[in-house]
Amino acid sequence: MPEESEFLCGDWVWDRTLREMRHYPRHKKGHAEEPDAIERLDPARRVVLYFWSQQPMQTATGDIMPASQARLVVEYTDGRKLDINENNRACARKLAEAIADAYSLPLEEEGAPTGRRTGTLPPRDQMGRLTAKDGRIETALDEATGILEVTRHKRIGKDRRELRTNEIRRLEFVRNMNGPNETFAVQAIVGPEEEVLPIATYTALEGWADPGEWRDFTRELAARLGVEARA
Repeated sequence: MPEESEFLCGDWVWDRTLREMRHYPRHKKGHAEEPDAIERLDPARRVVLYFWSQQPMQTATGDIMPASQARLVVEYTDGRKLDINENNRACARKLAEAIADAYSLPLEEEGAPTGRRTGTLPPRDQMGRLTAKDGRIETALDEATGILEVTRHKRIGKDRRELRTNEIRRLEFVRNMNGPNETFAVQAIVGPEEEVLPIATYTALEGWADPGEWRDFTRELAARLGVEARA
């Protein structure tokens, strides 16, 4: 059994010289004497680290699979792939960085390895407007008339005002995490005080929607409005 200092992370030992990964299962308070899996890496052309979330589920052995998931994929030059699923994200990143460094490759990061959805952009209402809600603020952007309608809900009643789209200084695309969920949002920065107003939002499990689709949407909308896009 290797010394504990030889473990790169979790139950994994990485031998840079041999370019070999060895997995030692847990045994009592330490690790087993012999590895239960050995993988010697052939020449690689790509190293990808996938992060995503899903609903917790029970496995056939009775264990609970956590919401946060990670998968390391090493693509060999001959077309084969090595897949490693690792619930410990910090550990998965260490393995990925070590392998990428050994082959002088960039480490690519992606969302869910399968099932990533496009078509998550918000639909327009019957008047062709983009609508969004963030807390007590609702907005409706009418590009045809050049009006951004803003409604702020109060404890009693609500305030409604109209802004001209030429008051928008720029659009920003942001991603926020809340537990296993991530939210994509396009925000308008308005006026000299740079008030932040929602233009479009979408919330789903982390890694399942395509952020590239939202970045493109932000740039295209900003171009139509004649403002800067920060995406």
